Amino acid sequence: MKTTIVVMIGLSLLVIFTRCGPAEENPVVEAKPRAVRVETIVCRDLPIMVNSVGRLAPNRSVVLSAQVSGILKQYNADVGSQVDSGSTLAMLDVTDYALSLSEAKANLLAAQARQSAAKNTFERTGRLLPEKAITTELFDKAEAEYKSAKAQVAQLTNMVALARRRLEKTSVLAPFEGYVTQRFVELGQNVSVGNPVMQLADMKTMRVKIYINELSYVHLDKDDPVKITVEAFSQTPIVGRVDKIGIKADARTNTFEIEILVDNPDFHLKAGLTARVAIQIEVIPDAVMIPQNSVIFREKRKEVFVVDQDNLAVAREVTLGRVDGSDVRIRKGLNPGDKLVVAGGQYLKPGVKVVVTP
Repeated sequence: MKTTIVVMIGLSLLVIFTRCGPAEENPVVEAKPRAVRVETIVCRDLPIMVNSVGRLAPNRSVVLSAQVSGILKQYNADVGSQVDSGSTLAMLDVTDYALSLSEAKANLLAAQARQSAAKNTFERTGRLLPEKAITTELFDKAEAEYKSAKAQVAQLTNMVALARRRLEKTSVLAPFEGYVTQRFVELGQNVSVGNPVMQLADMKTMRVKIYINELSYVHLDKDDPVKITVEAFSQTPIVGRVDKIGIKADARTNTFEIEILVDNPDFHLKAGLTARVAIQIEVIPDAVMIPQNSVIFREKRKEVFVVDQDNLAVAREVTLGRVDGSDVRIRKGLNPGDKLVVAGGQYLKPGVKVVVTP
């Protein structure tokens, strides 16, 4: 009996000592480094661009009107025709004006004959007057007739020039090289002075009018680089130039009108096409630029992750500046040479070990 009690007491003590022994420690599992892709930050010049949209228009466009009245006999150009400077676009009936010129020439010949006769009489009386072969009154009369005939010749000479000019005006001429954009008359139509005949546009150089706000206007100069993209054609920009800078803001929009010129030697640019204009008004040197998608937007701040020399993730609060395409300027928070996390940053926390992947 005593032996049984002793055995039971021993077993109880063994269980108690076993339960009171030191607890077995759990092994610590080290976190796996996060894979990220980084880029080393380098500075570059940041062009400050002003972008706007306008429509192409001819550099100059004129409506050619009739300078004399008459019946339209022919036109040598129509809508879409390319014409040279000085070429005849349309002609009125010249019959009446040719007759007027012939009449003016005949009157001039008669007046010149009378002038010649009056001159001879005047010279003859001038030789006879000293000899008192004629009276002074007769000499004065001969002198007056000669001067009158001389003035009439001058007057009729101008009448001939005027009749010739009216005859020339029956032809509507192109004042410059360009394209006919509109015809207002038909054959046989009675055209009056001032009636429009054709519209001509100079398309060797095209013009684009855009409007910019006052913040961009104050930095604009005539020598600023300009690039134009026409959506209907290749997306390759065309070089343009600032031609006119408005000096008064529009009262409704508070914007200033700017006129841009672009050369069109092949005439492939047409009036009315949409043109996107980009003007470089300034350049910020040595700007820190990073991809926009590397910026993490927190509730009260914007931050990025960089990798330090121990391959640990470090969060940096940044101040953003201007956007240039897919990049954004960092005004504060990063320095050239920093290793910026550009992929995988959304899964990082400060101090996390990272592994850089290509």
